[in-house]
Amino acid sequence: MAESIEANDVQNVTQDENNVLIDVRERDELEETGFVPGAEHYPMSSIDSALPSLDKDKKYYVMCRSGKRSAQVQNYLLDNGYDAVNVEGGILGYDGPINHL
Repeated sequence: MAESIEANDVQNVTQDENNVLIDVRERDELEETGFVPGAEHYPMSSIDSALPSLDKDKKYYVMCRSGKRSAQVQNYLLDNGYDAVNVEGGILGYDGPINHL
């Protein structure tokens, strides 16, 4: 079974330099709701073109609006040899600091 964490646990993720938090929502969604500080933006629609820039030695925590798209991206990353964790609940379940575009 694929690994997951709750949305509010995501703040601890970025404290480890071997972890990368990625937000897979589209830009208009980030503009609407903001994003978790430290998150990198890789829209789901272009995640395949982002693969060459990702480091297989890192652990990727994948976040979206509610956790459904991030689970799909998590499985895609796992299938391609990356260590990936789904952030359950997504930005809707997150109750911490937010950055805005």
